[in-house]
Amino acid sequence: MTSEPLEPAGGRSGDADDDQELGAPITELRGLLLSVDERFVQRVHNGIDRRLLAGSFLDLAWSGPLLVLLELLRIPFELLSGKGRSR
Repeated sequence: MTSEPLEPAGGRSGDADDDQELGAPITELRGLLLSVDERFVQRVHNGIDRRLLAGSFLDLAWSGPLLVLLELLRIPFELLSGKGRSR
């Protein structure tokens, strides 16, 4: 998580053409650019990471039991079809 300057989606830094495409309100706000404290950026990254971790746990909580159930249902079908493991 390095603090690199962000570029627009097109990969170009701000040009005069970009200002015209953005419109008057955005062009006026460009002059109000303030430097952002590193602690703020770190807090935002930490918040995003927490939400991603919570989403991963939630995904595991929903998909984990379903996968276990499917595995348990697969065992009798493999035994009946004769594709079970040989001893």
